[in-house]
Amino acid sequence: MTVPSSEREQRGGAIRSSHAPLTVLVMSGDGPRRNDWAEFFDREGMRVLRCAGPEVATCALTVQRRCPLQDEADLIFYDQKSVTSELEGRLDLVPLTAPIAYSNSGRTPEGRESPVATRIRSARRGQSDGWG
Repeated sequence: MTVPSSEREQRGGAIRSSHAPLTVLVMSGDGPRRNDWAEFFDREGMRVLRCAGPEVATCALTVQRRCPLQDEADLIFYDQKSVTSELEGRLDLVPLTAPIAYSNSGRTPEGRESPVATRIRSARRGQSDGWG
């Protein structure tokens, strides 16, 4: 089920039903990494959206003020290696509806890649809660 962005903005901090899975957006220009990260969240019972990032595909933020994938997400994981300076600048200009976890890749016990957050950008417009 997709929640329209207008409805998402209206719920502003409301507690979600325990029956509705969190929606996570995974962005990485590295296809195998993106797939591993998405499968990591999927195994945790989360709904996953995928984005190849601005180096691989046209980024909505370069042609408009909002990203429809970000608007659907409750939490966003960006592969730090795929974040361009242009994308970082665009993120400073848009009101984020979900926090972004800038992440490196770690390994699961099975040897698959998994996200390891190194810095968090809060959902508040353009602010960063820096880790490292």
